[in-house]
Amino acid sequence: MLPSKARILWAAAFLITLLGPVLLSLVTGSDNPLASQLAVQTGVLATGLLVATVVAPSRLRSMTRALGIEGVLGVHRVLGLLVTLMVLVHVILVLAANPNAVTLFDPRQATKASRAAVGATVGLIALIGLAVLRHRVRHRYSLWRWVHLLLAGSVLVLTALHVYWLQHLVNDPVLRAAFGLLLAGLLGVLSYRWVWRPCFDRRSAYEVLEMRAETDDVHTLVIGPRRPRHGFDVSTMAFEPGQFAWLRVKRAVTAEEHPFTITSCPRESEAVEFTIRNVGDFTSSIATLQPGDPVWIDGPHGAFTWDDRVYRRALVLIAAGVGITPMISMLRTLAFRGDGRPVLLLSGARTVEELLFRDELRELGDELDLTVVEVLSRPPADWAGRSGRIDRVLLRDVLPERSGRHKIEYFICGPSPMVTDVLAALHELGIDSARVHTEQFDMV
Repeated sequence: MLPSKARILWAAAFLITLLGPVLLSLVTGSDNPLASQLAVQTGVLATGLLVATVVAPSRLRSMTRALGIEGVLGVHRVLGLLVTLMVLVHVILVLAANPNAVTLFDPRQATKASRAAVGATVGLIALIGLAVLRHRVRHRYSLWRWVHLLLAGSVLVLTALHVYWLQHLVNDPVLRAAFGLLLAGLLGVLSYRWVWRPCFDRRSAYEVLEMRAETDDVHTLVIGPRRPRHGFDVSTMAFEPGQFAWLRVKRAVTAEEHPFTITSCPRESEAVEFTIRNVGDFTSSIATLQPGDPVWIDGPHGAFTWDDRVYRRALVLIAAGVGITPMISMLRTLAFRGDGRPVLLLSGARTVEELLFRDELRELGDELDLTVVEVLSRPPADWAGRSGRIDRVLLRDVLPERSGRHKIEYFICGPSPMVTDVLAALHELGIDSARVHTEQFDMV
């Protein structure tokens, strides 16, 4: 399915989730006073928003392929803010419809339903605060992640209890059916994400074929499907160049996992490669894996790739550091397919040692219409290439004349500050944002 069609289908699914129960509540509650109707409808809308917020980051491949991981996370954050806002509006409208309801906030007089509502609201506010602190706890991401998940689970359970204990919504057969469908869909997605995929899906089981050192702190992990002694055959993962997968070394729901770009070419070979820089305990442990060791992957994900069914334009690939990993997959794929389109690669790094795949890029230059421009921010004294950063001045020098710049697809990958700066530079040069695709290394 084309990503554009998938985006339309997912947008329709979210709209149905959000507006379906609200429209039904309008029909079933038409005899109630206006203030009471609004209070109910905002509560129902908040419930639908909460379900959509939880579903968005649940690693549904068709969604990440349609929206891209940045788009999925952006939708998740916006929906989370909307849920919190709608809950606060709901509380205000409940008090407007019945000022005496303020006693429900008194623990001595509160009902079970109101206690659940207060708990869910406090949990939502805590989640917003936790999201604000996300970049400040980078080295404790695992703890941050589990606190986030536990809070989100608590909010879900308390919201369900609030709706159930209120009774008047679930007593209506139409709304009961609507809430039942929401609950069934949510449980299905959560079971798929947290039970089936990490614990039972045999397609996620791989084993190490090779561990290849690229530099002192960068290694390439080569894996292939793990063959069961008995049972069905296991096929390798089908992916597009530029996509990524989550990788873990234990088969458990609580096992630590991280996303890594697939650097190999999607061809008939069953081997899948990841080039990984050792920057922490997890990535350092990856470098110690031996052939035959089991690993598990969840993928492929992401929309950082081109689609030959949509366009066959020239490419400009802009990378910093290990941001070159999706680019090397794209270049290997172009060479494998015998694609002759012009490609410009801008590869930025701090030092010469951090420039990856230099020998292979020289070889690919003989097979492709490829131009490579290397940029160092800390060049040695004998460096003859470009120095500094990939900025507006450099882009203006290396890109085609103004008319030719608009016939190119741009792919940018690297740390968030670099991606932001390059986006701003391309905008100043008049590049249409629809032709610019990004992948920021902002997930741990």
